[in-house]
Amino acid sequence: MIAQLSIQTPSGPQQVRLEFARMGDDAEMKKWRTPRKHSRPDLAADSIELARLAGKRWRYYLRRNEAATSMDELLEKVGANAKREVGFIIIAKAIGESVSSTLGVAWCRRTWCNHLVLDFLTVHPALNDPVGGYKGMGFGMFIGIAVVAEKLGSHLVWGEATETSCTFYQKLLGGTPVLDHFFFGFEALAALREQLPLRSQFKPKSKP
Repeated sequence: MIAQLSIQTPSGPQQVRLEFARMGDDAEMKKWRTPRKHSRPDLAADSIELARLAGKRWRYYLRRNEAATSMDELLEKVGANAKREVGFIIIAKAIGESVSSTLGVAWCRRTWCNHLVLDFLTVHPALNDPVGGYKGMGFGMFIGIAVVAEKLGSHLVWGEATETSCTFYQKLLGGTPVLDHFFFGFEALAALREQLPLRSQFKPKSKP
């Protein structure tokens, strides 16, 4: 497990566990569907498409033995070759009853210079409805990325921002303007990790 945190749902707080995706976890992502009632069907469609793209990319990396399905495996691959690119998916699994067992997906790559690239981050369609009553899943996913970055000794997470996602990343960066790309440096990542309720549980391993 990477971390455990709480998100807000229409029925109250929901405990969520962040983990590395393992073989078969993408099956649940393929089941995502747009809820019958959704104020922004376009956002729901985006969620489904991004989850499928993340799964497709992950399976490609798995076939090439360039993906990690645990923190230990990620550290092992990087330890064997410090300039190796390794991909992984972080998934958010609901603890208890929920609209889906998988609530969030983040496809990331560790680059040759030990930075992390976030290619796809998305949440279940029910969770990205602006008036649906859900809050905190996207933020929680990025905290998970920050935790993995710390364990890798990585001081930078970057990626592309879209017209609809730029305000999300801008908020995470404390208001720093974001257009079509974002950069989370050491201080920004540390600030995200401090939001974990049990910070002491997530100490970094030795740098590869």
